[in-house]
Amino acid sequence: MLSGMLVWGGAGWLLDRWLETRVFTLVGVLLGLGVAIYLVVIKYGAVEPPAGGAQPTSRTRSGQRSRPRSNGSTQKGRR
Repeated sequence: MLSGMLVWGGAGWLLDRWLETRVFTLVGVLLGLGVAIYLVVIKYGAVEPPAGGAQPTSRTRSGQRSRPRSNGSTQKGRR
């Protein structure tokens, strides 16, 4: 995110110096921030729902985690 703000803010600063204005630096920084946030959302955005729309079965109706369904064994071994 920082690099987008620096690059577009720097381009706005150069444009401000060339046109002798004071607005394009802020516009460039905001544009860089917006594009950076957009790219992060696209890359790491929403998690896809489970196939078939079914809810995960690892929790009970009250939202607490349920016990393993096998013969008392867990991932770390027997209890």
